[in-house]
Amino acid sequence: MKNLPKLDAKEVSTRQIEVFRMVMRLGSANRAAAALHVSQPAVTQLLQQLELRSQLTLFDRPKGRLVPTPEAHALMEEIERVYEGLEAVQRKIVALQSLEDQVLRIGSLHALAASIMPGVLADFQRHYPRTRCLLMVDSSKALREALFQGAVDLAFLGDEADTSGLVSSAFYELPAVCAVPAAHPLARKAVLELADLRDAPLIGLSATDPAQQRLEILFAAAGITPRFVIETPYSATQCALVLAGAGLAVTNLLVAAEHAPLGLCSVPLAGEGLFFRALLAFKPRQAQSRAVQEFVALCRRRLAG
Repeated sequence: MKNLPKLDAKEVSTRQIEVFRMVMRLGSANRAAAALHVSQPAVTQLLQQLELRSQLTLFDRPKGRLVPTPEAHALMEEIERVYEGLEAVQRKIVALQSLEDQVLRIGSLHALAASIMPGVLADFQRHYPRTRCLLMVDSSKALREALFQGAVDLAFLGDEADTSGLVSSAFYELPAVCAVPAAHPLARKAVLELADLRDAPLIGLSATDPAQQRLEILFAAAGITPRFVIETPYSATQCALVLAGAGLAVTNLLVAAEHAPLGLCSVPLAGEGLFFRALLAFKPRQAQSRAVQEFVALCRRRLAG
């Protein structure tokens, strides 16, 4: 084959490579033809085309047998490396489809971590047991920085958060409730007015919390001086203190609902302007993985249910 005209090796086709590989693995054109569901002459023709286009003698043909040359063995080694890579790609595709061996990093406000997040994470793990989840619970400011630094894939922020430079949207806006012990007289009321809380010892959120600020504005507009006896940054702590008998609390509906089995009642408040809001945020120009999309969908379903 030394006198053959030079041809571009790029003309070698994947079908020729496939046939060559099967012949090398099975040892004959007949067995390769059976494995590939083609005729033996078709296999022979494709091998000849491969030799012609590669300018290589890949087989000696004593008495019609195919005997691989050293060049054939060298080419086969390279082809097997390529096929191993393709198989690795296929395995990776399957793993990505089932979210295997991935890490999902979630940033969450304390209120969500103390309410819907445990159930959502449990659901997610049941569906995708090979995905490892990391839950970061912190302030909106810290979670915002974590997004920019790539420490979390998504974050649930409070409505006080600075979302400039982020892709954000409303996750929920829910009316506030008054958390009272089940045995408290106010627990029997269908709806509470702010005036009902005029003389009650109250457990408030931090002064910087937007929900707390809205509550104090409404008290002032109603001419009521509330009696806050304890301040805490967390709705879950408010609820625990109410159950301990320390006072009443205007708090997050989601968090209060988690304490209902312990004897906490959530009584609606009359009027508008008392609500809790959370935002869902992502780093800009960052594609959302399938794991992130599935997790957010579970969060929304848990919130709706």
